[in-house]
Amino acid sequence: MRWSQVRFLCNPPYFLEGSLLEEHKAADESSDTEASADASSEGSSSENLDGDTFLLPDLGEGLPDAEIVRWLVKEGDTVTVDQPIVEMETAKAVVEVPSPFAAKVSKLYGQTGDVINTGDPLIEFGGSSSGAKKAAPKKDAGEEKRADSGTVVGAVEVGNNVVAETTNSVVKALARKLKVDLTQVKGTGKDGAITQKDVREAAKNGGGSAKAAPAPVANQESGFDTSNPLAYKASPAVRALARKLGVDLGNCQASGRKGSITRDDVENATKGGSAPAASKPSQSAASTSSTPSSSGGLPTLNVEVKPETVRGVRRAMAMGMAHSHSTVVPTTLVEDVDISAWPKGTDSLARYVRALVTAAKAVPAVNAWFDGDNFERLLHPNVNVGIAVDSGDGLYVPVVHNADRMSMGEVRGRVQELREKIETKSLKQDDQQNATITLSNFGSIAGRYGTPVVSPPQVAILGTGRFRNELKLTDKGITNAKMLPLSLTFDHRGCTGGEAARFLAAVMEDLQKAQ
Repeated sequence: MRWSQVRFLCNPPYFLEGSLLEEHKAADESSDTEASADASSEGSSSENLDGDTFLLPDLGEGLPDAEIVRWLVKEGDTVTVDQPIVEMETAKAVVEVPSPFAAKVSKLYGQTGDVINTGDPLIEFGGSSSGAKKAAPKKDAGEEKRADSGTVVGAVEVGNNVVAETTNSVVKALARKLKVDLTQVKGTGKDGAITQKDVREAAKNGGGSAKAAPAPVANQESGFDTSNPLAYKASPAVRALARKLGVDLGNCQASGRKGSITRDDVENATKGGSAPAASKPSQSAASTSSTPSSSGGLPTLNVEVKPETVRGVRRAMAMGMAHSHSTVVPTTLVEDVDISAWPKGTDSLARYVRALVTAAKAVPAVNAWFDGDNFERLLHPNVNVGIAVDSGDGLYVPVVHNADRMSMGEVRGRVQELREKIETKSLKQDDQQNATITLSNFGSIAGRYGTPVVSPPQVAILGTGRFRNELKLTDKGITNAKMLPLSLTFDHRGCTGGEAARFLAAVMEDLQKAQ
């Protein structure tokens, strides 16, 4: 993982080590380019305004798909450049997708609730009603073009060098879909830009076609790889199709963006001479047979199970947990702290945040990000606390930014505001970014100790358990003490056991205070 991959989660300044400062600056500079610049690199040729299909771009960093939340336009409407046309829910947030053209909407692909793969058709434009062209950003003289990964969040520096870019994200997606090698296509657009027409012509004439990869074969023995399905990038719809056809995702040749597996990849696997698994669930449901037990007892009951596609927040949680499990080296310290001195009515959550802030200032190594690929870390001067919030839709982790500059009352107000946003489904991507350390108050429901999961690139997460009263032996005799269990999980790659222990001790010292 390079820091440019998390650049849109970062806000300078940071304490940077080694050569990380220059790289971080380069990533910041590349993120200044607006998404409209990406959409305009084809130039202003009129063919873009006549029957042009807009493909779903990458709405984040390598997201394989997004779900339609609400269309903001309808067929027949005339839209302007950068006018929001649809709300899409990704694994990270709800995003408004802007129109790249000033044109008339001729067709909408999909309805509310449909999942659209990145690079698939989203909306079709039938022509410009006012002769307006695609927006083209003004460039200063001598400004060099940067390579763009084709994401809505902006341009991304590719590798260590900045290279010229003559193809936008829509054209790239179309080329992937038609299996056209863009390096072999001659652009006819402005300044030699490759247009959608160029790609379609190349596909039609067979010119510039990429070499076809050998068709993968489904695993006939297992039918579907259940060892670690999250190890492969695929949308819920693609996974469901693979289960239906009995195709092992591990045997699919990924052709989608960022190595994601598409429906075509799954279908190609079945065409490679493989047969579906011997036994598989029906399309609507899988049921267990009623069979007598070996001990002669009651037979098992018929149970009908209908698969549920995991989307949105729950899918993001599943992917995040799998990523953490495969990268982080977790170690958990547990301890109990006496909070008997707290006055009645003390806001426990605000006290937890204050304790984290105090400990982060005392031991900065725990309030940090760690890059395991490059063995670099960022020590954050400010404390942004992620608060794990349970909801019916899944686990949200909104962030209290700059908690070190807030009073406890301000912290509580901000947490309440974030919870209301979750309830009204109005939580934005900005509300979930930049966490430097996370708090999980699972004890508000149940549980004494736990092993909370660190969310990389963060280094630590603090879990608070359920209060309990216990007899405690002190210098004054036996007293009834109110105890709070604490569980600190830290990534042992990013900090030492001593640093984590000192951090936990600082948390306890603050929590023991009356005020």
